[in-house]
Amino acid sequence: LHSPSANVTAVPGSRAQGWMLQGRSEVLARNGVVATSDPLASQAGLDILKDGGNAIDAAVAAAAVLDVTSPNDTSIAGDLFALIWIASEQKLYASNAAGPAPAGWTPEFFRDTLALERVPGTGVNGATVPGAIAGFEAMLERFGTLGFPETLERAAQIAEQGWGLTERRHADLLSSLARIRSDQDSVDTFLINNEPPALYSVIRNPGLASALRLIQQGGADAFYRGPIGEA
Repeated sequence: LHSPSANVTAVPGSRAQGWMLQGRSEVLARNGVVATSDPLASQAGLDILKDGGNAIDAAVAAAAVLDVTSPNDTSIAGDLFALIWIASEQKLYASNAAGPAPAGWTPEFFRDTLALERVPGTGVNGATVPGAIAGFEAMLERFGTLGFPETLERAAQIAEQGWGLTERRHADLLSSLARIRSDQDSVDTFLINNEPPALYSVIRNPGLASALRLIQQGGADAFYRGPIGEA
């Protein structure tokens, strides 16, 4: 039989004792696997599967939690790209939910209104219309069995109740302090008294929680045509 690991060339981790050839045990599951960069996100996806949702529902739930706990990597104000294999059809689908440029982004706008020679690398005028929420909704409508009320619930709860700031996320926050402090909204969201929260402290994001609740109620329209878009 062909070994699934035959072509893996990654460097193994180290162990203090036990079977020294294995750095980390592989994960085997009979009914589904969720792999993310955050245990809370993986748990959210698994909970959806255990409650009867399918892989698409679980993927949205896990990604939504990452939007809360891993803001340096992703957010509801970003884009979404997905490869989706539908076994019943033996067919692969691709989703490119990259948002378009705003209609007002003309050369004259940047040159005359903003006095810039090029599109800036930061700020609202450096970001296209976010495609993630439209992508999530399209995935759920086309391939999912649940909607935003179920798949965004765990993310909204975590944003409301708080989560622990681990070493990796704390290091990411410290490495981004200068950029955070250059924007007052970012200061209000991610810092406490203009300082980064302490390692292992419980942090919250009530503004993001409110946004997720609005999307649960109104779908993608709440983001693009409702109070979030207006804000």
